[in-house]
Amino acid sequence: MQIKEIPRDALELGFRGARLPLTVAGKLLAGGEQSWRPALVFDKVEAGVKDLVGRATGDETLHASARLLRAEVAKREEAKAERAHAVEVEQHAEAHAEARRDELAAERQAVQDAESERERQIEQAERDASDGAAKEAEAKRSATRTTAAKRKQAASKRATRAAAERLDAESQALRAEQAAVRARGETLDLDKAVQAKRSARRSR
Repeated sequence: MQIKEIPRDALELGFRGARLPLTVAGKLLAGGEQSWRPALVFDKVEAGVKDLVGRATGDETLHASARLLRAEVAKREEAKAERAHAVEVEQHAEAHAEARRDELAAERQAVQDAESERERQIEQAERDASDGAAKEAEAKRSATRTTAAKRKQAASKRATRAAAERLDAESQALRAEQAAVRARGETLDLDKAVQAKRSARRSR
C-alpha cells in the first residue's frame, strides 16, 4: 500500500461513518431526498476536506474525488433550486388562476345581478303599464257613466218640464172648460128667469 492511500482510506472510512447517521436521518426526515440541506452541507465539507488533504499530500485521486463531489453537489443544488423555482412558479400560477377564477365569479355574479335587475325593471314597467291602462280604462268608464248619468238627468229634467207644461196646459184647458160650463149655466139660469117672467106676465 502506498503512503498516499493511507489518508485517503482514512478519510473515506471517516466520512462513511459520519455519513451513516445523516443518511438514516435523511431517510426519516426527508424521505431520502438527495438535495436535503444537511446532506448537501456534509458533502460540501467532505469535498473541501478531500481537496485540502489531496493538495497537501499530492493525492490526485482525492483531489479528483473532491472535484466530482463538488460538481455533484452543485448539480443537486441546481436541481433543488429549479424544483423550488418550479414550485414557486406553480404556486404563483395557481394563485393567479385562483384570483382569475374569483374575478370571473364576481363578473358572472355582477352579470346575473344586472340581468335580475333588468328583469325586475321590465316586470315593474309591465305592472305599471297594466295599472295605468286599467286606471285609464276605469277613468274612461267612469267618464262614460258620468256622461250617461248627466244625459239621463238632463232627459229626465226635460221630460219633467214637458210633463209639467202638459199638465199646466191641461189645467188651463180644464179651467177654460169649467169657465165655459159656468158661463153656459149662468146663461141657462138667465133664460129660465126670463121665461118665468114672461110666463107670469101672460098669466095676468
